[in-house]
Amino acid sequence: MYLYWRIQQDLTCLGEFLIFRDPSFNRCFREWMKKNATGVSWAEDWTWETSHLN
Repeated sequence: MYLYWRIQQDLTCLGEFLIFRDPSFNRCFREWMKKNATGVSWAEDWTWETSHLN
């Protein structure tokens, strides 16, 4: 999931948005984000409330 998160961050920096359409992938990605929220917030200026994964 780290790879997908990194790609999403790089595209966001370029002004593009990556949207995942597979419901099971979205669930896994959301769970990974919750599990790794501390590391993600250290890597980027990110908070769960501002993410568009809610």
